[in-house]
Parts: sequence; structure tokens; C-alpha cells
Amino acid sequence: MGNIQEDIVGTWRSEEPGAPELTFAEDGAVSGTDGCNRIVSRYTVAEDRAVIEAFATTKMACQGVDTWLGAASEAVPDGTELQILNSGGDAIGVLERVE
Repeated sequence: MGNIQEDIVGTWRSEEPGAPELTFAEDGAVSGTDGCNRIVSRYTVAEDRAVIEAFATTKMACQGVDTWLGAASEAVPDGTELQILNSGGDAIGVLERVE
């Protein structure tokens, strides 16, 4: 595994309904969509992961979309996959690198 900052920067997406997506910028910004609502925050690098601050989000209601990504607290890169963890450290989903 390389430098976590370099490993995390880029766009990550799921093929689930709504196409949940996060984009991590070099300056510590993270933004995207939980599949329904826009989400924005900041992240810091700690050991082998990115620690994500609580998201600011829009509040639209979307039927049939699981907005699990809004609960992201940490992201752990592993090649072309990004494991998403909640605040309890539980894995809640996986995103795949798109760029």
C-alpha cells in the first residue's frame, strides 16, 4: 500500500440505485452524493484510512434509495476499492475507483 493521501484522492462510486459517490480532493475536501442527497465535508489522513468529518447534506426524500453513504465516518482504500466504515467502525459499504 502506498501513501494514503495519494491512494484516497479521486472519485469512488457504487453501482447501487442512485449511484452513491465520493470525491476526495488533495486539499482535504470530500464531496459527492449518498444516492439521493448531495454531501460535503472534510477529511484527514490517519494511519491507513481517511477520517471523515460529519457531512453537511441536502434533505431530499428519495424512495427506493439506501442512503448508507451519509453515515460514512472512515474510508479505507484497498487498490480499486474503498471500504466505508461508520462511526462504530463497522463496514457499511464499498465504493469502486472511477478516476
